[in-house]
Amino acid sequence: MKAIGKFILLDLNEFEDWLNMQNITRKIKLIQQHHTYVPAYKHFKNENHFKLCKSMEKSHLERGFAEIAQNFTIFPDGKIMVCRNINTIPAGIKGANSNGICIENVGNFDIGKDTMTPVHRDTIISINKALLANLNLTANDQSIVYHHWYDLTLGKRISEEGTGTTKSCPGTDFFGGNTINSFNSNFLPLL
Repeated sequence: MKAIGKFILLDLNEFEDWLNMQNITRKIKLIQQHHTYVPAYKHFKNENHFKLCKSMEKSHLERGFAEIAQNFTIFPDGKIMVCRNINTIPAGIKGANSNGICIENVGNFDIGKDTMTPVHRDTIISINKALLANLNLTANDQSIVYHHWYDLTLGKRISEEGTGTTKSCPGTDFFGGNTINSFNSNFLPLL
């Protein structure tokens, strides 16, 4: 574990201990999945975890956010950065933040872009399992959500794939795709 200011860098084996020590004071019902798009894998240099998170926070502040948007950032080497206090509502998905936790996965996981490393993949799965257990949530497409499933303008979950104004986030190739069907077929069975 290493900390610089509010940013805390953890190994996967440290994350669950850290999570179990937290006094969570707000109701959390959603675990949001995102990809950073930029920074992508080419920007990650195996030792610039803090630099990348500080850069993301600078970008978020310039967009009018109070601080970095996400609660957690997961890196290609499997390290996890605590970025925003777990009791602070994230700025991840319009309409789905008040009871949410935001996870940013460093990379661009649209088809033909970054190929997720095995350790990154394993860490994403492990962190979601740990959060589900700690928050006493059942793994399904209501407790784990993709940014793509929400209309950016209306801040509502879309009822039909391909409708509304959406992002590709967490990527068109994130665990096989960013649709609800892809989630249920590919990501959910891993949890």
